[in-house]
Amino acid sequence: MIDQKSQQQLAAWGYGALVQRELTRDALLAKEPGLTPEQQEQAIPIWLQRQGLKTQAEAQRWIQSYGLSEEDLKALAERQLRWQFLCEKRFRAQASTLFLKRKSQLDQVVYSLIWVEDEAMAQELFLQLSERENSFEQLWCTLPGVTGQLPTGKQGPTPLGQLPEALSELLRVSKPGHIWPPRPAEGGWVLLRLDELQPAVFNQGYRRDLALELGDQWLQEQMRATPAK
Repeated sequence: MIDQKSQQQLAAWGYGALVQRELTRDALLAKEPGLTPEQQEQAIPIWLQRQGLKTQAEAQRWIQSYGLSEEDLKALAERQLRWQFLCEKRFRAQASTLFLKRKSQLDQVVYSLIWVEDEAMAQELFLQLSERENSFEQLWCTLPGVTGQLPTGKQGPTPLGQLPEALSELLRVSKPGHIWPPRPAEGGWVLLRLDELQPAVFNQGYRRDLALELGDQWLQEQMRATPAK
């Protein structure tokens, strides 16, 4: 536990809210069971994976950059895993509901796109595609100098929620293989074809991430309800 003097010093350095957040997390975790020996062994590999650290060398550089010992890393990883388990237990039903609410944004698409500045050129290219004079792949080769706000070529898989609204609305109602007439987008004109729709599935990854997101909201609520000391 951080003593009052240390907490005041951290607040003076601008870390007061972070300290309060982690103290609140500790208070919530205090009521939860510890990890089993098997879970303890899994904690560090899970934590490293979540941080995007793929090799031992990357992990060592990260540990050194933050001045942590092996024991510090073990405690950090185990604490995070306990928090994940708490969130998954508490928000199991809400995570499923949130997934269904966001599913249209989480579905992924593979699509082909050409972006040009000139509407007349876009109409000409669409005519070539419609009459099968050229394919998307052939046009990419004949327009090597076309660069714009949207990348030309085959794209994805990409979640619909990460695409510009003008594209996501079209792809959401598309059937694979359908080519849309030129549409204005990002200051130019796009030719667009849906190649593949990959519906999102409520798997362990989504369950964990959405539960942690709901847990973060819960943590904020608990902080607002508990006056800072």
